[in-house]
Amino acid sequence: MQSDAVELLGLVAGFIGSFAFAPQAVKIVRGGDTQSVSALTYAMVLAGALLWLSYGLMRAAPSIVLWNAVASVLAGLVLLLKLRKQR
Repeated sequence: MQSDAVELLGLVAGFIGSFAFAPQAVKIVRGGDTQSVSALTYAMVLAGALLWLSYGLMRAAPSIVLWNAVASVLAGLVLLLKLRKQR
């Protein structure tokens, strides 16, 4: 039972942490303004999420894998949009 509670905690924490990037991604997609977004910050977030995703895969930890995959997609989207706007 304890492991179920721990996994639930991981799922909730991961949801909140991963979707923290969603408002920024939505704002950029809708408005197109990326001037105030730091490419370095999102590159670091993306790298961290991909490393955590790898760790989660190695540990077979579903909550880590799921939410870091989501965070990677959202951070990657913001970074891609930022880099495309800079050209």
